[in-house]
Amino acid sequence: MPPAPRLTAQQVAGMSLGQYASAPGSYSAAKSVDPPATLGDPPITHSKFFQVLIPAVELTLGFFTQITGFSSQVDVQEYPEGGVNTFVHKLPGRIKQGNITLKRGITKESALVTWYEKSVTALEPTELTIHVLDYEGNIVTTWTFDGAYPVKWSGTDLNAGGSEFLTQSLEIAHLGMKVV
Repeated sequence: MPPAPRLTAQQVAGMSLGQYASAPGSYSAAKSVDPPATLGDPPITHSKFFQVLIPAVELTLGFFTQITGFSSQVDVQEYPEGGVNTFVHKLPGRIKQGNITLKRGITKESALVTWYEKSVTALEPTELTIHVLDYEGNIVTTWTFDGAYPVKWSGTDLNAGGSEFLTQSLEIAHLGMKVV
């Protein structure tokens, strides 16, 4: 496949704010701009376009900068063969699901901390949904986590000499993952 053409300086200068790659749908509105190189056949989706839905938190949560912990692992049970010392059966065991960690900047809105504090006294597991979006804002894939509830909240360290953004993280345990 030949490489996708690069944007010229004139094309970049003619872009409006809605045409940057950081906004889903930005390339569909741009008539003179070629699509990015990641729109190949089959298309490859950029990891920065995603949406998080948590029904237990009724407020709009703003933007998350990072989501980590997408993992599922099968434990392997080893069972030695009787009388044959050179062979061990490896049988599938339980499935372990990794906790999901949501990261975002600290804002005045405190819905995530409130949800975390509420789960300590009155656990109400909910469904957590993460949609991955393409450049036009269409859903490419969806991860759904059943029985999700927060288990750890952490904030950033404060440093008077630093220049980092203030962030917060919420770690969420769940009962299982489905990919749609």
